[in-house]
Amino acid sequence: MATADMHGSEALQDAPPPAETAHTVIPPFPEILLQVGSSLHAALIIDHRKRIARVDETLRLASDWEGKAVEGRSTKEVLGTLPWLQEALDIALTGRPAVGSMDGVKALILPVFGAEGRILGACACMSAAEDSNAAPAAREDLALELARTHQRCVELERSVAMLRSTFDTSTDGVLVVGRNMRITAFNKKFQQLWRLPEEFLQEGVDAQKTLVCAIGLVKDPERFTARIREMYADPEQEGVDLVELHNGILLERNTWPQRVGGIIVGRIWSYRDVTAERRAREKLEQTVSLLRATFDSTADGVVAVDVERRISAYNKRFQQLWGLPDDVLLTGVDAMQAVVAAAPRVKNPAQFVARLQEMFLISDQEYVDTVEFRDGCILERTSLPQRMGDTIIGRVWSYRDVTEERRAKEAQERLLEAEQRARAQMAESLALLDTFLNNTPIGMGFLDRDLRYIRINDALASLHGHTREQELGRTLREVAPSVALSVEPLMRRVLETSEPLIGLELTVEVPATPGLVRSWRVSYYPIRTPLDGLVGVGAVVVEVTAERRAQQERERLLHEAHEAIRIRDDFLSIASHELKTPLTPLKLHLQMLKQRCDSGQPIPPHLADKALSQVARLSGLISDLLDASQVEVGQLAVWREPLPLRELVREVLADFRPACTHHTLEYEESPEELIIEGDRGRISQVLTNLLDNALKYSPLGGPIRVALTRDGAEALISVSDAGIGIPADQQVHLFERFFRARNAPISGFGGLGLGLYICRDIVGRHGGRIWVESELSLGSTFRFTLPLFQATRNTTAVMLSLPPAS
Repeated sequence: MATADMHGSEALQDAPPPAETAHTVIPPFPEILLQVGSSLHAALIIDHRKRIARVDETLRLASDWEGKAVEGRSTKEVLGTLPWLQEALDIALTGRPAVGSMDGVKALILPVFGAEGRILGACACMSAAEDSNAAPAAREDLALELARTHQRCVELERSVAMLRSTFDTSTDGVLVVGRNMRITAFNKKFQQLWRLPEEFLQEGVDAQKTLVCAIGLVKDPERFTARIREMYADPEQEGVDLVELHNGILLERNTWPQRVGGIIVGRIWSYRDVTAERRAREKLEQTVSLLRATFDSTADGVVAVDVERRISAYNKRFQQLWGLPDDVLLTGVDAMQAVVAAAPRVKNPAQFVARLQEMFLISDQEYVDTVEFRDGCILERTSLPQRMGDTIIGRVWSYRDVTEERRAKEAQERLLEAEQRARAQMAESLALLDTFLNNTPIGMGFLDRDLRYIRINDALASLHGHTREQELGRTLREVAPSVALSVEPLMRRVLETSEPLIGLELTVEVPATPGLVRSWRVSYYPIRTPLDGLVGVGAVVVEVTAERRAQQERERLLHEAHEAIRIRDDFLSIASHELKTPLTPLKLHLQMLKQRCDSGQPIPPHLADKALSQVARLSGLISDLLDASQVEVGQLAVWREPLPLRELVREVLADFRPACTHHTLEYEESPEELIIEGDRGRISQVLTNLLDNALKYSPLGGPIRVALTRDGAEALISVSDAGIGIPADQQVHLFERFFRARNAPISGFGGLGLGLYICRDIVGRHGGRIWVESELSLGSTFRFTLPLFQATRNTTAVMLSLPPAS
């Protein structure tokens, strides 16, 4: 809220009214009027109501005024004996400078204006009257004096305006009270802090009324008012204190006398909201107190040393651990005194001191080690840099007594070692007992004469789908009826003949893997004892399924190796043919170009074009080889972005059309725009490859039809030709690497057999599929689909990687 304008803010007299006029209220005067008068050393200052604000003692005596108090009285009352001066003052109050003189005294009266251009009053400067002969010079001096005075007024008004702006934008609430205890100025922040109605802050309002209203907001009114009385008891006094309001706000109050030209004209009160600052300080003090308590109560002994190697802090536990006297641990004492005092207690004092000196170097390095005392006590020492923000201000050492912990750990390690030795011995014994039963990878079991299991290992029991415990005491027919049909006659033969059966090959299905026929090598041995003779039969079962499969796999790999060699030889033959085919004409064209250059003949453009076309063919072959290698390892780069297919198909057809000299190119376009999220270059590569194949494998010409349609949530692109077609039995291999249909020999049609292989990978990476429909000698139609772009997403390209192609 706006305060009274600084130009209109009121300044009070230098002293309170005398006793005989104490009942009269001295009116406030504009401060700028008093400042202008003071700067002009005016003998008389009056306001626009012709009230005297200040009068020189000489002029007061000249007016024959007998009273003591002049300030606030009218000019008519005080200067009644000087009518010539009153006339000049009347002229000045109309806004024009005036000059009056009588009896050798001359008065120069200047009007004083406020910021809004209104008359605030006038100032009279007195001097001795000039000789009549010097009138022209006097007028010139007067004009110069008027100009200087006007300039000083302008500069003063600018200064006042700047001070007023600063006053209003101050973060402190400021109140100015005159000597007569009336408000002369306040700023917005003061009213915001105290939330006082405007009528209590108007210019000229008795400050006592404002004080009464403010007291209700203060938590301790008595102390609040006592401090005010104390400040007014001594006009020169300055002070700072705190004022707490009922709403919890804490204000820092500053006060000092207001002076004009060295004269005290009032008092300034400044209030700053320090609530958050004080609360933060209190919280900080509480935190520090808590940290101090934690620091002193921790089980670790801690000491902090600053960058100058002086002790800055330590706790009680540190002193207890090291048994150091107080005088070497005083704050600010050189830390080396404590080191020297502590060194005799450790086992290796020299190493202890050297290590600490190394740690004293200011760095961000952290250290952890142990210190052993002569009495056997062991301390774990940790040293960390002490930081304030990002600056290292010292180093902190913490010492923890780990003596009992280390002893307990050593005892525990001894017990653990003994337990481990006992377990090892037990394990060794068990291993010796169960070597052939529990730890062998082959199935082993012992059966009595009734073919009941009296010992069996897990390997054999698991084949029956049971555990070892479930099979003990049961017959083979009970636990595995299907297996018993095959092996029980063999066991009975051993019991009857007492002759072992070794290395029999069986192919049988076991309960553990129903529906899977596995291969086994079995041996059966008669079990005899010296007393009882033949008591049973022992069975050893070894699975050879993996061996059989490995043999089959080796045969398959051998076949594939032969096939790979064949494919390699075919590829080398194809690659050498394909790479040599463009090299021969390229070399010929380059030789012709060189001959023409050497002979100075002009070079026909078609020679360079033909050479470039062969280079482009070579570049395409190399690109296919590179793409195929990336497909093989699953690293073919695909960058996806929203892609309108109609535009892309048109561009590819426009580039392809010049090559169709013996073919007609037909295009059926979708009536709606089909947008996918894909790689423009890679999709163009697929379509171009299909068009090249259609052109290549229809050597007799004919139409090449391209269609772009929508198939549900996918875009469908097809390329058809009327060429040689593809045998039905070879269509399934058409998208394999290096594959070529047998009706398309390299000598007639060329190519490395990689194009469709790369196309399949690109379409797959876009979430689509590609296939062919063809009849021999009736042409082929290649089709591929791409998912339409549905969701709204960023168009930033994302590189995808798929697993290596199979």
